[in-house]
Amino acid sequence: MASSIFPLTFDVQEIRPEARTSAIVPRGTAPLSAEALNSFHEGMELLGLGRPGEAIGRLESAVARAPEYADGFVGLGMAYAMDSRVYPALDSFEKAAELDPANFFAHFKLAQFCFKLRIPKKGYEEAELALRCATSLEERRLVAQILKEERQREAGGVKRPTWNKPFSRIWTRVGFGLLLAACLILVLHVR
Repeated sequence: MASSIFPLTFDVQEIRPEARTSAIVPRGTAPLSAEALNSFHEGMELLGLGRPGEAIGRLESAVARAPEYADGFVGLGMAYAMDSRVYPALDSFEKAAELDPANFFAHFKLAQFCFKLRIPKKGYEEAELALRCATSLEERRLVAQILKEERQREAGGVKRPTWNKPFSRIWTRVGFGLLLAACLILVLHVR
């Protein structure tokens, strides 16, 4: 597990087991080239060693050689996130989910990332999609864990104020009086 200044940690071993073998083939596309596969494996190794800056180059090479490879974009998103590059990470996770809508880890990592960025609505949507794509009990547990963490964070956090209540008459008059006093002070100060 590696981390950075940005408060994200990703377990590189969470990527699908078949993504760590040489028999990887993206669904619906031609088999990966040896160069793309090697770049992906090298990038994931570097990521596991806590060197996301170096991993980015290898993973970018992998997705450049295999632009339909969703797991490559998931790995690239993880590397960007660990290197504190928020927007490229978000784009990579979204691209992975777009390329392979049935990819559990694309949706899972996007949900996890959205929760870390405090975008709970999108996080819950992606967590729901990840649950639909889950094929094992372990994958369901991973989703349950991030949902539990998010609910705890929400329960312990300060509620954002909602400004949907009208001001009372007293506070409206006080506010208007203060505005009038500020205008008078400005006019008298300018003279």
